[in-house]
Amino acid sequence: MKKVVKFVFIIFLIISVGVAGFVISKIFEMPYVDDDNFLNKFDNEGRYDDSVLDYMDVIYENQSNINAVNEAYSNTDNCPWGFVHEGFDYFFNNNSAVLAAAPGKVIEIVYTDNGEGIDNRYYVTVWIRFNNTVEIGYNFESWTTNNSDWENQKSMIGVQEGDWVEQNQESAHIHFDVIENNDRKCQVKYYSSEGYAEIMDLIHSYHPDWDYCYIE
Repeated sequence: MKKVVKFVFIIFLIISVGVAGFVISKIFEMPYVDDDNFLNKFDNEGRYDDSVLDYMDVIYENQSNINAVNEAYSNTDNCPWGFVHEGFDYFFNNNSAVLAAAPGKVIEIVYTDNGEGIDNRYYVTVWIRFNNTVEIGYNFESWTTNNSDWENQKSMIGVQEGDWVEQNQESAHIHFDVIENNDRKCQVKYYSSEGYAEIMDLIHSYHPDWDYCYIE
């Protein structure tokens, strides 16, 4: 019997206003993307149709779980937030579940300590591969300098490398990347029509004149 592991990670108190951020950005190392042998060997074992890219869903259960939307995707500083940001930031209310945007295999879990003097010192990144060319990075940013917060964060991760996750299973507070052929992409092309309508409704609830992506 195939093993499917629930991707569970509950948001806990990180910053003073009591929210946690789900962010996508270009600053994190991408696993395996330069390893052609790995990419050519990826097999989803018939679990889902990995030729269909446009059915990604949103990562929250309800819009009420989201406290803010501060940045979307841009590869230019000609955008409302004024800087390049190749991802999407969510800020979840504490104790809100985050859902897996798409199915895939956990290929790497990275524990990062940025060192003393960095406000966002500790975070955890979970990389999930969808097919030979597309992977999704979930970065759990704790915005803390307290090592005990990081240890607590690590203890709450419910997956291991090699596990499979299903779309809409519970996940966590995340910084979210979609990468295709070694490049971070605007996520719009990967959403289902329903998912895109939902995410734009969320964005416009905070910023009525924003687009999802700003591209040179």
